[in-house]
Amino acid sequence: MMARYCVLGMTVLLAGMAAVSFTAAAEPIIAKSLALLENKPPAAPNSFDFIVTGDSHSNKQLAYQTDVFKQMIREWNLLEPAFVIEVGDLVLGGSAENLPVQWDLFERTIAECRIPYFSAPGNHDISDAESEKFWNERMGPPHYAFSCGNSRFIVLNSEEVDAPDRLSDAQTEWFKHELDTTNAANIFVFIHQPYFMDYDDPRLMDRAWERRWNYLADLMRGHPVRAVFAGHQHGYRYFGIRDGVHYVIAAGAATFGKGPEWEGGFNHYLLVRVRGENVGWAVIKPGAVLPPDVATNDRAAEVFDITHRLVACDEQPVSLGQPFDREMIVRILNPFNSPFDSSIEWETPHGWKVEPLSRNYSVAANGEAALAFRVSADTPETVRYPVPSFKTRYANTSFGEPLDVVRAMPLVPVAEAAKAMRAPRVDGVLDEWDAAAPLAIAYPSGFADGAYDPSDLSGQCRAMWDADHLYIAFEITDNAHYQPYGGDIVWLADAIEFGIDRYAWGVSLTKKGPEVFLYFGEGLSAETVNTDVPLAIRREEGRTLYEMAFPKHLVKPLDLKAGSSFRFKALVADVDREDGPKHELALWPGASDMKIILQE
Repeated sequence: MMARYCVLGMTVLLAGMAAVSFTAAAEPIIAKSLALLENKPPAAPNSFDFIVTGDSHSNKQLAYQTDVFKQMIREWNLLEPAFVIEVGDLVLGGSAENLPVQWDLFERTIAECRIPYFSAPGNHDISDAESEKFWNERMGPPHYAFSCGNSRFIVLNSEEVDAPDRLSDAQTEWFKHELDTTNAANIFVFIHQPYFMDYDDPRLMDRAWERRWNYLADLMRGHPVRAVFAGHQHGYRYFGIRDGVHYVIAAGAATFGKGPEWEGGFNHYLLVRVRGENVGWAVIKPGAVLPPDVATNDRAAEVFDITHRLVACDEQPVSLGQPFDREMIVRILNPFNSPFDSSIEWETPHGWKVEPLSRNYSVAANGEAALAFRVSADTPETVRYPVPSFKTRYANTSFGEPLDVVRAMPLVPVAEAAKAMRAPRVDGVLDEWDAAAPLAIAYPSGFADGAYDPSDLSGQCRAMWDADHLYIAFEITDNAHYQPYGGDIVWLADAIEFGIDRYAWGVSLTKKGPEVFLYFGEGLSAETVNTDVPLAIRREEGRTLYEMAFPKHLVKPLDLKAGSSFRFKALVADVDREDGPKHELALWPGASDMKIILQE
């Protein structure tokens, strides 16, 4: 059933809830905001402003609202738009027992906003039935629609637990009904997950569109949909107009680090102007106003193309413990009709050599320059990060200034995974792993200079396989195990995050026992405890043993046979006590990974 509200000529339809009457003592935020709209509708139905923001949750602490978000609320109160709408991720989330304190703090924070405030749910807000219950109680329905002035605002729920990577059939039908039955001059759509984009490569928007968005675009065609606003991918990005619809990501309401302006990695919110059937917006930093094209998908795709294809060097695989002395080719491709001149300069860490260290080059129109360098390491022990890196200026661009490109030599360590003679028992006892060579997890971070202590945090991992499973084990030396959390935020304390090709996993020994999470894997539910992966974690004095078995359907496209390979990375998090510092230990630093080959 649906609850219908009439707000001074603004019809509001709340979907996904039974008909309810909200009480003053426990009134969800959406209902409170409807009351505010009733008290102060737009002065002119065809001319009003509203705010779009997203992802205001803390990314560091369980119950915390950032100063950035509080500053934005103060600015909204000064701007006095008709309302504010957020595209999800209001709280950090996690298991149900962690949620009340987070929602209590959020409600206290948003109570300072004198403007009607609405939101779509994000993946940190809803990850299972328990967190959805909190959303319903604190916010209201997970998908709904309302009208303001001459416009209809449709809020979609991308976080239905049983419909990963798309809307359920029921919600899709509801969306179609909303589009077909409104007579508004303008329609605006809000959703947390930007299903219309590829999350990894901005050049592949069309592929993502066909797979995850086209069925919704078909529904919108022929209706006056002006814009689709999404969040999730922290930052701002404008994708231009497609079938008459603007596509925008606005997810900058908290502090997630800073990047170059073209990347959109800055705090922001949007001030959207409705003037009849004309719609536009300004991108506002705290204290600044920016044009809509400050960070376009065209520029992001161009920069990605330059840094991943036009300035290129082949991966440099090397078996662990082997020397390194070889010629490496850097290729500069120029698909433009004009030539350009530039230079390459190398920086070499201790123990590495590059000859020559610099050289000038010219690239012909529609041509390529192949530049050879001799790269070597003093000893096999030196073949590790940091590695040599080069810098060059790429002069030819279409959507921005010439780009300074910095690339580290793509060193890829290579190791082997032995075939299991028999399937190991997943019990946390690693006496069946002698055939698997240990891989040292050897890159610490978060320690004060000179304060790293292997007895506090050190470890190794191993890999084996058979026709049905990929097996992974970790042996972690850790003087104190601390894990007060549950759910998908266990990475805040003692836990391990690792990647198997494009699948991202997390494991931890929680108060409820061993838990495993799939943080990324298309077509599979994320942010919920995974039940398909057998996992055992055993805590001994001074160390923690992890043992797990990944069924073959969860490691696709890896083919579990001799000669196949996968890319692997791992990060161990360690917190010894409440409010203690967080230390980390990486298999390889940063975004680097290694190649593991399946051997008989």
